[in-house]
Amino acid sequence: MNKSTDNRTPKTIDGKSMELIPTPAKIDLKSIDDIRLEMARVYRDMKAGIIETSDGTKLVYVLGQIGKMIEVHEIEKRIELLESGETGGIRKLEPLNDEDFLEQE
Repeated sequence: MNKSTDNRTPKTIDGKSMELIPTPAKIDLKSIDDIRLEMARVYRDMKAGIIETSDGTKLVYVLGQIGKMIEVHEIEKRIELLESGETGGIRKLEPLNDEDFLEQE
């Protein structure tokens, strides 16, 4: 059966034109690079007039928030690894004390 005539292919109704359009594929947002690529796609769509600037700005804001959560999660995992002593040969750092910040004469 030809995919273009398959009635089971998901479709979305465009709110403006009321035409059936292909449902967008699932977007992978598991890494900072995925977020960067999606932000770039939204930017290009805004420049081309496919997405309203106000809508694109909101999408990019949400993507930025997702990116921040990915960063925080990565930092948290790295800190836990360092604190557990399982650093794979990396020396565990000792906590600093006030004397470390005083200027030596």
